[in-house]
Amino acid sequence: MVNIKPCVEEEIQAIYVEALHAMRDRNVPFVLGGAFAVWFYTGVWRHTHDIDVFAEPESVPAAAEALKSAGFEDLGEQAPGDREWIYHAVKGDIIVDVIFKFANRITSVSADWIKRSRPGELLGEDVRFLPPEELVWSKIFTMNKHRCDWPDIMRIFRANCANFDWDHLIKMLGDHWLLLGGLVHVFDWQHPDDHACIPQGVRDELLKRRQDHQPQQGVGNREKLLDPWIHSRPEDKCYWEQ
Repeated sequence: MVNIKPCVEEEIQAIYVEALHAMRDRNVPFVLGGAFAVWFYTGVWRHTHDIDVFAEPESVPAAAEALKSAGFEDLGEQAPGDREWIYHAVKGDIIVDVIFKFANRITSVSADWIKRSRPGELLGEDVRFLPPEELVWSKIFTMNKHRCDWPDIMRIFRANCANFDWDHLIKMLGDHWLLLGGLVHVFDWQHPDDHACIPQGVRDELLKRRQDHQPQQGVGNREKLLDPWIHSRPEDKCYWEQ
């Protein structure tokens, strides 16, 4: 955790705080992810004009109503199918994304994510952030033609060497553990001096799994799990169906 303040303009800070107060006043259970959680765990700040709020699916109506009461407008779907995993609210140029599933629909935010969250402070407000393992999970599938969040993950690993729950992350990944194996190889190439951040026991487990791995039959192409954004846009339909 860091003590460096995020670089956010005062007028934008005020809107973020309004959103946080609105949901807290309605007793909406939520935690913060995205750029703010990366900053919290690593001290690295990325300029953003949105804030990612993670909540259980059943909490979304209350979150939407709370934001509406604070003057936020429903932005609707930015891509077809958005309502299946995210709610967008906007005030001025600031977007509040209430995330309850993920774009690839693999899992939903659960009560355990809220329970395991870490307390911290943002813009003078007491808040809770996604646990580092869930934060990594939320980013490990983002590797596509538009963006790749793996650099964020590697920063999280380096900043949390001593207290990262690798067993929990591997359990969360389930059949998708191969992604972590690939990420470890990239980490070793990019940060050779930080090799010890990934315990040898984790490396041994991933190596054993890789040696025993047999490709799953009938699973099909998983490309959409890494790039659901582009597959939801009709202007790209001809390209992707060739």
